[in-house]
Amino acid sequence: MYQLNQVSKVFGGRTIAVDDLDLKVRRGEKLALIGPSGAGKTTLFRMLNLTIPPTSGTLLFDALNVSSLHGRRLREVRRRIGTVYQQHNLVPRLQVVHNVLSGRLGAWSIWRSVRSLIRPQEADLAYEALSQVGIPEKLYDRTETLSGGQQQRVAIARALVQNPEVILADEPVSSVDPALAAGIVKLLIELSETYRKTLIMNLHSVDLALAHFPRIIGLRDGKISFDLPAAEVTDEHLAVLYAGSQTEIGEEVPSLAELRPVRSCQPRLTT
Repeated sequence: MYQLNQVSKVFGGRTIAVDDLDLKVRRGEKLALIGPSGAGKTTLFRMLNLTIPPTSGTLLFDALNVSSLHGRRLREVRRRIGTVYQQHNLVPRLQVVHNVLSGRLGAWSIWRSVRSLIRPQEADLAYEALSQVGIPEKLYDRTETLSGGQQQRVAIARALVQNPEVILADEPVSSVDPALAAGIVKLLIELSETYRKTLIMNLHSVDLALAHFPRIIGLRDGKISFDLPAAEVTDEHLAVLYAGSQTEIGEEVPSLAELRPVRSCQPRLTT
């Protein structure tokens, strides 16, 4: 699905966010990116969803060289990639149905988009997507009345109605209560398995990544520190990855001894 060859991203001519990175992601694969703040994870995601181009190197999406895509063709390829952000990017005063259907804007004409603000177009599609994330009864509620976890589910439903081939989840649980984080991660994995989507998730939480993803990539200073099956990630790998840094909640990075009980409790997900 993705192939990156010696990809770098430099801002302002001197700030290197991603440095000479090689990466391959197979269609339908599920992987997690972990690493300290400032490692380049979000910049990498912005290149993967074709928001920004690499400064150098080659980025292929489904064998298409993204540097050759412009205008309408670039917009068509972007529609094949859905992104779930840390900030939900919802319009609080709108009904949930409108926020969900904003995932269809890339496929609608301008006039249909305007009409949908008056009378929602394809409301049944929004209802189905909300059913998939477990809150169909919120279809016509004002978005601002929902909890943080419910709003993140609306954001996921918005990505589903887009019907992308790839789902990029950039810190999707950082703004929700920790008790809800595992549920949202499992929901995204479950949906990607059911609908055969490629899923790449950027996570600060090491335990969530190791508990739920088969492939883990550690990113530090814009470079890949390791790219391993979760079962092969050791304390030493984590120590090198997070050397001199702390997690987002100011705690030491947990050891694998602490993580194994979490991993062993992971429920089996069915399609």
